[in-house]
Amino acid sequence: MKLLAIFAHPDDESFGPGGTLTLAAANGFEVGLITLTQGEAGSLGISKKLSPKELAKRRTHELQCATKILGINYLHMHQFPDKQLTNISQETGIKIISKELQWFSPDIIITFHKNGISGHPDHKAVTNWTDIAVKQLDKPPKFLCYGLTEKQTTQVLNRKLYPMEENNITHKIDVSAYLKKKIDAMQCHKTQEELWKTFEKMGKDFYSFSRWEYFTQVWPEDDNGIIKYELL
Repeated sequence: MKLLAIFAHPDDESFGPGGTLTLAAANGFEVGLITLTQGEAGSLGISKKLSPKELAKRRTHELQCATKILGINYLHMHQFPDKQLTNISQETGIKIISKELQWFSPDIIITFHKNGISGHPDHKAVTNWTDIAVKQLDKPPKFLCYGLTEKQTTQVLNRKLYPMEENNITHKIDVSAYLKKKIDAMQCHKTQEELWKTFEKMGKDFYSFSRWEYFTQVWPEDDNGIIKYELL
């Protein structure tokens, strides 16, 4: 079985569904990751002191560190301009994703929920491109979108986060056995230390926040209302 995660930036995979990616790898999945940018426009912590070229290089190394920990077998980083994906035509974006899908031929695809977690325009653009590209395939694979519940968004202080609709949740994955690896992968992203400290401040609540990862199954449509606790 093959799982492909598609995101805008280095760190999305770790701070997002990193537990699920690790779980899949541990259960024999071939796991791939596509990142559309190098995150060179990041503005957290030390990122403010680095040139875009220096930041891109550092974040590339950070992502390589995280993928090894998560058990990701295949990584392809594109170099589209960070924070400018909405300036790329939808046709171009869909074509990029379509080529990746045809090459990797995944059984399951994961990206962010349509709200983009933080509402970041790059996140939302990638979700939109992926949604269209998947549905254009002759035999679309399972397509899952990762998101946060309303409760989870309230647990993270001083950050505006957008929840997925509770009645759209189709998968609730227990990643408690893989939290150590998820945390280690998150900490690979040293340029995002400011973000990590936000989670550190949660203390013991971090476990309850992170233990479950939630998804909406976009394709094939799943409206039977029964929550699934496994990817397949």
